Amino acid sequence: MTAPTWGGEPEIVSIGREAHVNVLLLADRNLVSLERICATEGITHQQYVALFRLCLADDPDAGVPIGSVADGLLNRASDVTRRVDRLERGGFAERLPNPTDRRSVLVRATESGRRAFAAVTPQLQEFHRHQWAGLSADELRTLSHLLVKALWAGA
Repeated sequence: MTAPTWGGEPEIVSIGREAHVNVLLLADRNLVSLERICATEGITHQQYVALFRLCLADDPDAGVPIGSVADGLLNRASDVTRRVDRLERGGFAERLPNPTDRRSVLVRATESGRRAFAAVTPQLQEFHRHQWAGLSADELRTLSHLLVKALWAGA
């Protein structure tokens, strides 16, 4: 797709707009698929991301500080408490007292949460294989590198 130029704008601006639109379209299409896959186990994609952090912790039975769950989330960390609340209400996670700091709590996946995580993970892995099937490993590495570069360019 060739980017149209509007009002004599520089080519880099129109190319940037085209890249921006394509990233948004790809993200939207993929998020719909990710949500559909996660829904098979009664969770959202963001809940899966939180379970990913809980299930793959160094010691998943001990739990992790709630702030550590936020580190893995793909959106605002301020949402972590509500996300953990929903996981807890669904029986996928539980809060525990933190034995080293009475002011904080730990969160761990329940057996139901671990089962949901284990059931969804291979489906998501297959989705990612299919999602990028049109790119070679080198092209995918380059794309990932460029996206990270763009992500941090203005930071």
